[in-house]
Amino acid sequence: MSHSKTYDLIVVGAGISGLSFAYQVAKTGKQVLILEADDRIGGCLNTHYHDKNDFWLEMGAHTFYATYANLNALIKSCGLESDIEPRAKIGMKVFTDRHEKIMSRVSKWELFRSVPHLFFSKRDGKTVKEYFGKIVGKNNYDKVFNRMFSAVIVQNADNFSSEYFLKRRKTKSKEHPKSFILKKGMQSFIERLAASENIEVITQQNVTSVKNEKQVSVTTESGEIFTARDIAFACSPQKVAALLSEILPKLSKRLNEFPTQNIISRATVLPKEKINFEPVSFVIPLQGSCFSMVTRDVLPHKESRGFAFHFEDGKISKEKQEQFMAELLQLEQLEVSDTVEAKHQLPLISLGHKERIQDLEKYAEEAGIYLTGNYFNGLSLEDCVERSVKEFSRYQKNA
Repeated sequence: MSHSKTYDLIVVGAGISGLSFAYQVAKTGKQVLILEADDRIGGCLNTHYHDKNDFWLEMGAHTFYATYANLNALIKSCGLESDIEPRAKIGMKVFTDRHEKIMSRVSKWELFRSVPHLFFSKRDGKTVKEYFGKIVGKNNYDKVFNRMFSAVIVQNADNFSSEYFLKRRKTKSKEHPKSFILKKGMQSFIERLAASENIEVITQQNVTSVKNEKQVSVTTESGEIFTARDIAFACSPQKVAALLSEILPKLSKRLNEFPTQNIISRATVLPKEKINFEPVSFVIPLQGSCFSMVTRDVLPHKESRGFAFHFEDGKISKEKQEQFMAELLQLEQLEVSDTVEAKHQLPLISLGHKERIQDLEKYAEEAGIYLTGNYFNGLSLEDCVERSVKEFSRYQKNA
């Protein structure tokens, strides 16, 4: 079915990148349609709302920071600053066959000998393993820091470009806590963006083809046809590549050079009395296919504690995942059998990233389309919003 309304802009993808771009365009009075293939919006911002006792738990991204200037401006614009809650200052642990202090397996002597490399080593053209392996020591990196760094980006960190890892930000708001969350979870931020004036969101609309002639025409799997003056893509690079393979082959080929990692996030919510270890923000396993366990302990609840585990997809079965969860939580297997699952996809930012991005920007400019996502500036929420701000600036100039 072809819809009669022509929008100013269609955005494909309703994650933080797509929604932040759409929100800025809609604020100028433009009519924006967002098409999302999934049955929910938010992408890697995924809050699980427990059906008991008003408890929630983050299944994906879990923290905002005072250094996130662009994202914090959106929080303020949305009127959500009153919902900001500082994260409780609690520690992290590593896990072998038990919970241990974060630096317990690090050789202090090797670290002492290696740290001077920090002052004269450059990140340019190096992987995380090449750069940080010298700074912390090869054995320390292989045994501990690889797992710590992999937990940050939820994928093996070895071949990740060091230039885009743990980026230093000069901006830091004095109005916000150093790290914080929202009273009702990150999903409340996503919902607020989506509910803005001039934005229409339709879920379960998987885009299957795009035509870009005098105006943009988008067809979805259900047979719906939507039209707009402009289009922005805010989904995985492989999805965009597939949609543009016929009309923009050079851009499509470049997009296919971004490998991705599929993640299974599995969570459980348990009564506080069942957990025997003290509050902890993260637990990083030093072995196996689980990248990390992230908790809700940073915002204590009177009755429950929640835990989200992030696994590499396809490595072990659901049963094995739950068995590992029980082991790390020091519980019997049956006590975590009722788990909640979410699927996420993250890009691996490898060497040569700057050159690939330069080509993408050139081809997108020539074609008159807009691209945003977590495969441009980095994986953090601020990286995503920063990219959307840049594309919005270009949209304004073209408009």
